[in-house]
Amino acid sequence: MSILSINGLHKNFGAAKIIQGIDLNIEEGEFHAVIGPNGAGKSTLFNLISGQFSPSAGEVTLHGQRISGLRPYQINRRGLSRSFQVSNIFAQMNVFENLRCALMWSSGVGYCFWRRAARSGDIDARAHALMDEIGLTARGTDMAGNLSYAEQRALEVGMTIAGGASVLLFDEPTAGMNHHEVETFATFLKKIAEGRTVMMVEHDMNVVFSLADRISVLVYGQIIATGKPEDIRADPAVREAYLGADA
Repeated sequence: MSILSINGLHKNFGAAKIIQGIDLNIEEGEFHAVIGPNGAGKSTLFNLISGQFSPSAGEVTLHGQRISGLRPYQINRRGLSRSFQVSNIFAQMNVFENLRCALMWSSGVGYCFWRRAARSGDIDARAHALMDEIGLTARGTDMAGNLSYAEQRALEVGMTIAGGASVLLFDEPTAGMNHHEVETFATFLKKIAEGRTVMMVEHDMNVVFSLADRISVLVYGQIIATGKPEDIRADPAVREAYLGADA
């Protein structure tokens, strides 16, 4: 059953045609990777799905309901959440406070100057559970800005899943990590994906082929192939366009 559907999607910036007629169905519970060379339109595609951009044509549906044209927060409240290429955290707040803020917002509590956040016992309990899920319990009182880069990315993932979204978009989650951090973070992403639907843009092919159930290859704003990792690896058009003709 498709949980996220992209139909006839186009995005133009003036005369520049960045996304040119994408059709793609993401199945419930799958880990779907989108790969392609720089400038292929991968981040633009994520911006269209998550509401940062409105499409020039076509539509995106989530759980069978159209979400294209909605604001990002409206899409988030319908069950889709996204992380970005650059970590988006509160550096001067500790790990626990970052997660509590994300939970407060997603719970509709908001920020009220006359109510102490410390009184939100249920939210605090969920924040502690979330810290445990992302492996940062030992760093709970540490300032987010003092975490390692990989830990900051893990915190951002925690904030991404705080609202209980069933569909997660990860935009180059391992960018900037060393080899050991990439291996550790890939294992972490596999754990986070359990029971959720994940769509990921990633340049590290080891991560892509080890995690993805299916892969779509985006070139010049068009998907040239979608399939299982072994099929994508063997596809001559993919090998020439992205992996290299001699891959």
